Amino acid sequence: MKHLAKRKLVLACAFAVAATTATAQDTIDMKVSYNQPASSAAWQDVMQSFVDELEEKSEGRIKITTYPGEVLHSVGDGFKAAASGITDLTSAWPIYLTNSFELFHATQLPLALPDSNVAAVRVIDELYPKYFKAEYEKLGIKLAFNAATPQYDILTTKPVESLADLKGLKLRATGGGLTEIVERLGAVPVSMTISDAYTAFQQGVVDGIILATADMVAYRLHEVGKYNYRLGVTRVAIPQAVNRKFYEDLPDDLKMVLSEASANASVNYSEMYNRLTDKALETMEAEGITTTVASDDDIATANELLAPMWDNFVAANEGNSTASAEVLTADMRALTEKFSAMSDEEIKALPPVEGLR
Repeated sequence: MKHLAKRKLVLACAFAVAATTATAQDTIDMKVSYNQPASSAAWQDVMQSFVDELEEKSEGRIKITTYPGEVLHSVGDGFKAAASGITDLTSAWPIYLTNSFELFHATQLPLALPDSNVAAVRVIDELYPKYFKAEYEKLGIKLAFNAATPQYDILTTKPVESLADLKGLKLRATGGGLTEIVERLGAVPVSMTISDAYTAFQQGVVDGIILATADMVAYRLHEVGKYNYRLGVTRVAIPQAVNRKFYEDLPDDLKMVLSEASANASVNYSEMYNRLTDKALETMEAEGITTTVASDDDIATANELLAPMWDNFVAANEGNSTASAEVLTADMRALTEKFSAMSDEEIKALPPVEGLR
């Protein structure tokens, strides 16, 4: 009897150890890094909510350690960090790795995307599986979710009341289409990441910054530049990437959790920018920043100056990819027209785009 009791005790202990081991094996550690600090709206309203949703919907099976504020790597090294496993999920923006992309740069073409932030990201999502996915994934990563900045305006230390006032000004750009836009508007592009922009602006390395108004305040650039020329000339795609092996090793149910949380984060990003833009304009007014909305004549002139970029994009990229650059631009224009006619609520009610991962 004692022998039987002892055997039962041993078996019970073995089962307990096995259960504990299984639980430990079921817990997946995940590193999420981001370029903005924990105090930023982008972290609090988007990334922290994303992290919380992943942990909650995975019922604790995904345990996340967060690294906001470029603790693990710079924003410019996002692709390298995500592909190598330094992080599992982070900002990985094609604008900082321009030579590795061709078709993705279409999203930077002037007035390529709708005025609505929600609609703009939906257009990128719709285009991604057919045109952008192969370029993005060849870098050893998978897409977490797409996002896009609001339309870009120009903040300067010198008064700018019209396009003519931009002539000869040194403007921070980030390469790719933005560099060409700055050149075509008569200014001089100076390439640097957003992380380096404040110091360069403060020290006079550049006379201005081409950036979304919301981000001008988010990065405190309005402390230096006192003139905001609202031209709304382009947007920049700012997708978040996930390490390929991390994603592929997830069980199917957790892949679904990641997909759902990513879809919500994408919408949260757009809505955050709506709020930030309104708040940024209020802050600028309160702090004496001069805001000038581009006149209809200036907008027409800008469109005329920038229009050749569309044909040049097709000429430069046609035949370089399995997908056609000409068909891409036609599809993008059609999708922009389609989603521009829909409200944000109508777009958010649509089912998620398939084939993003």
